[in-house]
Amino acid sequence: MKNPQTLAERLYKEFPNPRLSSIKDNACCIFTLMWCLGLEPDDADAIITVGKLIDKGIIGEDCTVYWQRTIEHLTGRQATVDFVDITDIKKIKNRTPVRYVYHGRGHWVGVEKGKIAFNSIDYSNCVANGQPQTMRVLNFKGVTK
Repeated sequence: MKNPQTLAERLYKEFPNPRLSSIKDNACCIFTLMWCLGLEPDDADAIITVGKLIDKGIIGEDCTVYWQRTIEHLTGRQATVDFVDITDIKKIKNRTPVRYVYHGRGHWVGVEKGKIAFNSIDYSNCVANGQPQTMRVLNFKGVTK
């Protein structure tokens, strides 16, 4: 995956429909989770996958991620998810979903080794001008830290 939300926006201009509208506007979290789980299809396949997750009720129509259910569906493994408030990303080592906020708007990106390593859109005002606010720590059953 490179920038699947950017592709969804381009596709929406050619083929406007509610599903693509939701994906282009709201799917940053699910795309970031997929990347964090090591699932990196090409952008078109990522969009199709998100559409199927919506169809099956694994994520919400508005792309809301139901963390444990989604992780189990995508990996077959059970996990718990910790919601952790943060102010910087420097200490994040493993692939981690991080939400940046700017003027009340948010955008999820993938952070690894203290840097943003995945962004589902080619430019995010939230990332460019905002600050990291929260991250999700994925804890897989049977895996010790």
